[in-house]
Amino acid sequence: MSDKQRQQQLFQVMKQKHLGLGTEGTTSDEWLTHVHRDTYYSLASHNAMLEYLALAQNDQSKRITELRLLERMSQDLSNKRKQDEA
Repeated sequence: MSDKQRQQQLFQVMKQKHLGLGTEGTTSDEWLTHVHRDTYYSLASHNAMLEYLALAQNDQSKRITELRLLERMSQDLSNKRKQDEA
């Protein structure tokens, strides 16, 4: 098997494992959206980080912080940018 085929197979495996990996045609906005969503999901799914954020933001519970992170994760980043620029 040639190196090019091996690299292509490895890329396909990594793409299945990490959805935000993208391709050559992925725009910077799409990539940035994936990074933000991955970050929010990671923070919401790790109990210790969630507790830390709840304390830092002075929220009443971790559940409120988790819901806030999930809302941010579901927002379209391009719409958020347009609102920030206006």
